Amino acid sequence: MDKAVSTADMLNCAALESRVQDTALNRAYQSLLRRLEAPRTGQLRVAQRAWLEYRQANCAYVSNPAGGSAARVAGASCLLEMTAARVRELRDFATEAAGR
Repeated sequence: MDKAVSTADMLNCAALESRVQDTALNRAYQSLLRRLEAPRTGQLRVAQRAWLEYRQANCAYVSNPAGGSAARVAGASCLLEMTAARVRELRDFATEAAGR
């Protein structure tokens, strides 16, 4: 994103990175699920669904339509940052689960 000069460039870059982060999120989630046993798997599913809803609501707020193109970029950045943080969190949970 450092080389992006226009809003369109920034949004395109964010879309590409979003795919990378979504893939990482899905892998981390599936990896953690494989390490857990019931009832923890059910708890994780509930938590992940709630987190996905929160991420959407939070980033929709950040990308306020009245905020113009800068708000769209901020919303895209919000999605990326929150997803990357969740990937780290899920990986940490998997490491803890493997150590038990």
